[in-house]
Amino acid sequence: MAITISGSGIVEANIADNAVTLAKMAGGTDGNIITYDTSGNPAVVATGSDGQILTSAGADAVPAFEAAPGGGLTGVDTWVLSTGFTGNADPLTSNLRRDDTSANSLIGTGMALDTGTGVWTFPDTGYWQVSAYVSSKVTATDNRYCTVEMDYTANNGTDWTTPSLGRASIANIASVTYTSSKNTKIFDITDTSNQKVRFSIFKMISTVETVGHGTENETCFTFIKLGDT
Repeated sequence: MAITISGSGIVEANIADNAVTLAKMAGGTDGNIITYDTSGNPAVVATGSDGQILTSAGADAVPAFEAAPGGGLTGVDTWVLSTGFTGNADPLTSNLRRDDTSANSLIGTGMALDTGTGVWTFPDTGYWQVSAYVSSKVTATDNRYCTVEMDYTANNGTDWTTPSLGRASIANIASVTYTSSKNTKIFDITDTSNQKVRFSIFKMISTVETVGHGTENETCFTFIKLGDT
C-alpha cells in the first residue's frame, strides 16, 4: 500500500488492486448483498425470504427481494348439470355438481353456488372467463329453440343485466334431436361481495329437455381466472 501526503497535508492511502481480501471486510448479515444508495454510498440489500427473487426498483432506488411473480392459472372450476329437466329455469338453481370425473381440474378454492338463488360468487378478484354450454333434446315435431342467459350483478343482486346470451334452434323432425347453445364472457371482478353471476335457461316449448348426466359434461359451466385485475 502506497502512502502519499497531499498538498494540504492530508495523508492519503492508495490501496493496490486486489489487496483487500474477504477476511479484511467488515462483517455483515448472511444473504445481504452490497449495493449503493441514491447518494452513491455503499449500502446493503436486506436478506430476503426463501423463494424470493432480487428485483430492480429502477434508477436511484435500491433493489429488493420480492416474491416471484405467479405463473399459470390460479383459478379453474367446472360445474355440471347432473339431472336433466324440461321447462324453464329462471334462474338455474339445482341438480348441479362440481365436475368430479375423468381427471377433472379444480384450481384454487372454486366458485360458491347459492342453491336457493342460483347466484354464483367468485372466490377472489381478477379477470374471469365464464362460459355456459347447454345441451338440449326434443322428441316432438314442433318449432323449438333453447336459450341460455348469463346474468350479471354489480350490487349483490339488486339489479341484473344480461351481458351474454346463447341461442340455438332445433330442427322440426319426427325423431330425437339434439342441439347446444353456448356463450362466454370475460368479467373484471374487483368486488367479490357485489359482482356475481347466474344462469337462466328458456325453451320455446315445454317438451324441450335440458340434458343432464351423472358422469359426462353435457350441460356445464366453467369459470377460469385469466389473471389479476
